[in-house]
Amino acid sequence: MTPEEREQMNSLAILIQKEKNFQRFEALQRELIELIGRKERRFPQARDISGVTRRMRPWKTLSGTVQKVFKSAFANQAESVEISISEAEDLFREIRIENRFTDVDGQMVALKEGVPVDVTFEADSKDTLKSADTSAR
Repeated sequence: MTPEEREQMNSLAILIQKEKNFQRFEALQRELIELIGRKERRFPQARDISGVTRRMRPWKTLSGTVQKVFKSAFANQAESVEISISEAEDLFREIRIENRFTDVDGQMVALKEGVPVDVTFEADSKDTLKSADTSAR
């Protein structure tokens, strides 16, 4: 864990202990779970024998490609990337996000144009419904 992550974890643990508002508690808890997840993804043994990362929540991963990297016109703004998701509907195929990612060692990295990416969507189990359509798996 990086020193920044360690400090963030300690800070979150203290805030969670003291929090009395449930919505704020839930947000802090999600932030802590994401931080722990980043650490867990750094361990190769976090993958099962098929090579797929274990997940604790419902999820779906789609393939995409970095189409463009947009440099910021302003020094205080981060660059963005446009990612095309081939399986998405035509009008919703491209997304643009900040080009800041964390590598397995916790260091900040950026994507290059033309590289393949996986886009994973996750949801809380309590926010899902059972589906009769099993062909989507």
